[in-house]
Amino acid sequence: MDTDGAGPAAERADDVFAAELRPRPGGPLRHRARVAAAFVSELLFQVLPVPSVHDVVVRRRDDGTEVLRVPAGDPYLAGDLLARIRAELADSDPESFLRAWSASGTARS
Repeated sequence: MDTDGAGPAAERADDVFAAELRPRPGGPLRHRARVAAAFVSELLFQVLPVPSVHDVVVRRRDDGTEVLRVPAGDPYLAGDLLARIRAELADSDPESFLRAWSASGTARS
């Protein structure tokens, strides 16, 4: 029940989905190449674009189905994107979250 006793509390997106940082697809060799490219980019003062080493992955809690995968961007800022997505999960309902991120998953309960 919600606080005024009028009905059930609205379901939050973080009750249905979980977000985490995961290595980008491609196996360990490609992951090492991305890390090396990020290091070289830093040595060159980011004259070259920094490759994304991780993705933020949102999965359904009940069955683990992936509903959203977003490249995390600069390795130093990946945690910021993860925090932003987790905050949106806490502040919105499942349908609104999926709509806002144009995700293809269904928000079934």
